[in-house]
Amino acid sequence: MNNYQEIMNLESRAEMTFDNGLFDEHLSLWDQNECKFESPFGNFEEAKTYIDWLKGFYEMTQKLGGTRHLILNPVVEIKNDIALFTGYLYIINKSNGSFMGTSVMNDRFKKIDSQWAFVYRSVTPDQDLSNLLH
Repeated sequence: MNNYQEIMNLESRAEMTFDNGLFDEHLSLWDQNECKFESPFGNFEEAKTYIDWLKGFYEMTQKLGGTRHLILNPVVEIKNDIALFTGYLYIINKSNGSFMGTSVMNDRFKKIDSQWAFVYRSVTPDQDLSNLLH
């Protein structure tokens, strides 16, 4: 697998592990020493606080019927041991297929011991989410 394929594999696995509540596997995709996440729903700089939040966010989405996150228009730039990803996230309701939202994702990966790992993710929703944030 080349570097681009490895990054896209990690992107897909991150979304699938969230959608299926596989938190240990999701966390294994991240560098345990460098984990920064930014979104309107929360900002985290430690793997433990990020995964604790992710579990709560998953529970909230399950009450709405669950999710399927689809990655669209990926752009990957790789320079040495750093990779940058930008793409769209299209989110649908698992139980009925209805549209839930779109976001722009900006991710950064670092190659550690010949393996790529997430070190940063920023999620910027396209829709006004003020009604969900209160």
